[in-house]
Amino acid sequence: MLIILLLVVFMIGTFFGFMFIKNTIAHWLVGGISFLLLAGSVAMLTMHIRDNWGMKEVTTSTTHQIYTAGDKSAPYGMMIKAEIGKNTDNYVFVYRNNEKSEKADTNFKPDEKHIAEAVKKSATYKLVDDTKATVTTKTTRRVWSSDFYKLLFSVGGEQNELVKQNSVVSVPKDTWLVLTQDQVKKLSQEAPAMKKQMEAQLKADPQKANPTEYAKMQVKQIKQLLGISE
Repeated sequence: MLIILLLVVFMIGTFFGFMFIKNTIAHWLVGGISFLLLAGSVAMLTMHIRDNWGMKEVTTSTTHQIYTAGDKSAPYGMMIKAEIGKNTDNYVFVYRNNEKSEKADTNFKPDEKHIAEAVKKSATYKLVDDTKATVTTKTTRRVWSSDFYKLLFSVGGEQNELVKQNSVVSVPKDTWLVLTQDQVKKLSQEAPAMKKQMEAQLKADPQKANPTEYAKMQVKQIKQLLGISE
């Protein structure tokens, strides 16, 4: 950190100028300039520590498709949610990141070993009028504004420091379900009876055999069964 070295140099210059130089002009010139430079260096260091002066925030965004956490042969998609805390709108989600994965992935679970960074991350969801489920993650990191500021203040570890990270899962409102673990258990208990009911409906109305319409029908009925109004 060059600023520390400069503080030491200006401090010595101030002390030497005021204490040892007898010539009045040189006394005030060396001591006064060194003192002003010392004060300016202290002010810059203070602004860097307090306001991250010399750094800027850069935000990047990534989006990728996600896949059902449930039975891959089911016509509808499913995502399992678990809220972190109460009324936080911050969740852990279970879904597949790869269509070919046998097991679903647990996503956005806080890393308890790095809690200071974990609190900067959040994840939520929204229901959208679309056919595919996606997750968009916006990440803001702090970087040096220039090489000069990096040379002046850097002590290591500040470059690319995480400021915040927010992920939003966009879920098709008509063909996907967003369920809690308790709702998943209830659904599994009611699945046999629902299957028979849907098979009967398909016989009565063959047009519902269309995959998209069939998925919408199942999602609608499951929501009614579980008391989901969204």
